[in-house]
Amino acid sequence: MNEQELRKQLDQLVAVIDDMRAGDADKDRLQGLIESIERQLGDSVVEGEPESLADQVDGMLSTFETDHPTVAGILNNIMVTLTSMGV
Repeated sequence: MNEQELRKQLDQLVAVIDDMRAGDADKDRLQGLIESIERQLGDSVVEGEPESLADQVDGMLSTFETDHPTVAGILNNIMVTLTSMGV
């Protein structure tokens, strides 16, 4: 998998966020994650990140897996892609 696949997955997540029934705080957390990933894609190194992007995605995955399985599935795909890219 590559950056193009990751961008496709991020687009899917954005579409699902717009349609999901969740509080603004959850939507904001997901949007913040998307922005972090996009920043990482634009920079070769992001300094000061407390945890890897894959770890951040993994943490959110457990938050959304019960109530929003579609979001969790997309997050899982993003995590796998990030891991395979070494991000």
